[in-house]
Amino acid sequence: MPIFALKKIEAIIGKQEFFEIIIDGKSQYEDFCDKIKGNQQYNSELKTILSYMDLVANLQSLPEKRFKDITLAKETVKEYEFKSKNLRAYAFHIKKTGKLVAYWGFKNSQKKDIVKFRSIKKQYLQSLEK
Repeated sequence: MPIFALKKIEAIIGKQEFFEIIIDGKSQYEDFCDKIKGNQQYNSELKTILSYMDLVANLQSLPEKRFKDITLAKETVKEYEFKSKNLRAYAFHIKKTGKLVAYWGFKNSQKKDIVKFRSIKKQYLQSLEK
């Protein structure tokens, strides 16, 4: 079982708090930033997604093409997808904690990324039960 930690995303300031999930000491966000390093388009889109998170943190609504509830039926923990043209960020909401950004990915690997995101979410929730 991986070891999880939460790190507040300081760039997002609002009524809702956002955290990134650190898995076994590795930041998913920093790993993703390394993947897109040097690509101006992706770096710009990453900033856009962070601005969407800031809007959501301040209880502002976004169109579904930018921020979408992707929670499966009968699932009790809400899941969200933040979208730009090419990039995606996947988060879920834990009451009394906030939104946890669990995975970052690309539009062209969206299905695989959602499977990975849900796996991380499941493992994280199981770790809370122990």
